Amino acid sequence: MAERPIVTLTLNPALDISSSVEFVTPSDKLRCQSPVFEPGGGGINVSRVCQRLGESTLAVVPLGGPTGSRIADLLAAERIDTTVIEIGDETRQSFSIIEEATGHQYRFVLPGPTMAADEVASALSSVVAAARGAACVVVSGSLPDGVDHDFVIDLVAAIEDTPVIVDTSGPALVAALQSGAHMVKPSARELSYVVGRTLLTEADIEDAAVEVKARSKVDVLVASIGAGGAIAIDDTGTVRLRAPTVQVRSTVGAGDSMVAGLAVGVSRRCELIESAALGVAAGTAAVLTDGSKLCEADEVERLLPAVVRP
Repeated sequence: MAERPIVTLTLNPALDISSSVEFVTPSDKLRCQSPVFEPGGGGINVSRVCQRLGESTLAVVPLGGPTGSRIADLLAAERIDTTVIEIGDETRQSFSIIEEATGHQYRFVLPGPTMAADEVASALSSVVAAARGAACVVVSGSLPDGVDHDFVIDLVAAIEDTPVIVDTSGPALVAALQSGAHMVKPSARELSYVVGRTLLTEADIEDAAVEVKARSKVDVLVASIGAGGAIAIDDTGTVRLRAPTVQVRSTVGAGDSMVAGLAVGVSRRCELIESAALGVAAGTAAVLTDGSKLCEADEVERLLPAVVRP
């Protein structure tokens, strides 16, 4: 266990609601099973997994309205240390439905709040202050309205001597690649956005990852390939890791679990190949769970030896 906490920032958190129904049909009232409520959003999920993997963590989260209060209560129930940035707008909700007849999952993500300039500044200063005693800082998830795409560049510039890991998408991802962050983790879909072309095969994804790393300013790029595992690239070369084959129950939270595994590896000062393997094992363990549930430590431990390394 690392002595210093893993600090996470979730600028666009959500109250995750999951349930199931026998059939999804238009127009009819769909009588769902009892819902499960969980605190969600990239960095929050990373903190929850890091704690399950035995690491201390601090979640920095802007929250507003009754939904924000519900998230704060859920984090407290899980004993996640939290720094709350109070915002004026209501925190968003998202929900996922499993169609029991087919096993298909339907995911609905609502838009987030608009953050005022002083709220964004407060979030930035809170993370910078927490980073001084941190093992690493993880910025994960989408950016809500009011947050500039270059936010991560400002954050990395303000943090000294603490590695920053970024998992985001769209223009914010493009900016993060030029931020000087220690690590950026795009998915294959996000890589496609960055290079501006469709990536049809694993070879296409690897070529794109090498291309993006070469023109970036980050130390490490880890591209996730879903069931295919991941590609990890630093200045010494490329490492290809393959995930063990499992029965997928839900993909919600798999990417966040992978980022948590990577962060735990970085906090323990593991070699890149071992950090990436832990990330792949955590991401794989997450797909074994239902709804928006995250990975469990015993499954990560079981799957880690089955991750294929070079």
